[in-house]
Amino acid sequence: MRFSFILPAFLCIFGTFGLHAQTLIADCNVFDTGPNDTWTHVLTATTLDDPTSGAQQELEINVSSLPPEGANYRVVKTVANGNWYQGNAVPLIVGLNTITVASTSFQRTVKFQFSSGEVAFDALILNDNDFNTCVANDDGIPFSECDIFEAGTNDSWPFVLTAANVDDANSNDAQSCVIVVSSLPEEGANFRVVKTVANGQWNFGAPLPLEIGLNSISVSAVSFARSVKFQFSSGAPEFTSITLNGEALSCEAEPCEDADGNGVCDDDEVDPSFYCGSGTEWSEEEGKCVALPQCTGDIDLNGSISVSDLLLFLSVFGGDC
Repeated sequence: MRFSFILPAFLCIFGTFGLHAQTLIADCNVFDTGPNDTWTHVLTATTLDDPTSGAQQELEINVSSLPPEGANYRVVKTVANGNWYQGNAVPLIVGLNTITVASTSFQRTVKFQFSSGEVAFDALILNDNDFNTCVANDDGIPFSECDIFEAGTNDSWPFVLTAANVDDANSNDAQSCVIVVSSLPEEGANFRVVKTVANGQWNFGAPLPLEIGLNSISVSAVSFARSVKFQFSSGAPEFTSITLNGEALSCEAEPCEDADGNGVCDDDEVDPSFYCGSGTEWSEEEGKCVALPQCTGDIDLNGSISVSDLLLFLSVFGGDC
């Protein structure tokens, strides 16, 4: 089975190819039952008895699918006098949703409420911690086995994902990559941004470590055309989703052997002689089916005139043509 993808010019988030781990909010034990039919599920970020509850609270949820009618979230929190503040409803989108609640000078409770349990997600990060305990993370695919990555220029950076090329119409737009990493090698792995600047020279960003869970890589917009690439130090990390510019990418799960270089996988090619009818054979030289050499009376084309030919003749003798 093979999968194809279209690589858009700018944003990168690892997205679906049929093997990423995902679950519904309704099936995840980190969500509590909501207070009513409008807000059916709740995730508690912090509570009043937490001495650090005044710190900024941030939830990142990578949504892989929404119910047909869509779904909303809102922030519910206590304020300085202990009363509850209920935020406005905000639509969830497919892709990365980042919900931030500013810090305060007092302790408080902060909750994220959701209008539907039919929201599917594959990453859940609360305050930079992987909160996705309800989703299995053992079914990722290694970078080295995904054909969206190109070969790197050296052993230090052996895998590359191209976000934009200098001849892309919108290459100056902001570039962003979010990778949901499910496992890392013991020695870890790094990524870096490589891009061309205004004079056409290459700028090599500082190496940064990949982490289990959601990894966000951003490149600011510029006023000139440029190339932007994301380089990786190892093919061993496994990921469960990747999207480029909000578009889900997918890997070719099985290598495609194309020994004759005609753009068709060998396993999918049909022997052209299959299409040659009785009395013809495939000619490699002419590239078509040609008539077999035939002697008069050799009806069954076995190279000799015998009883079998007579029987074939008698079987149709007297019939209409």
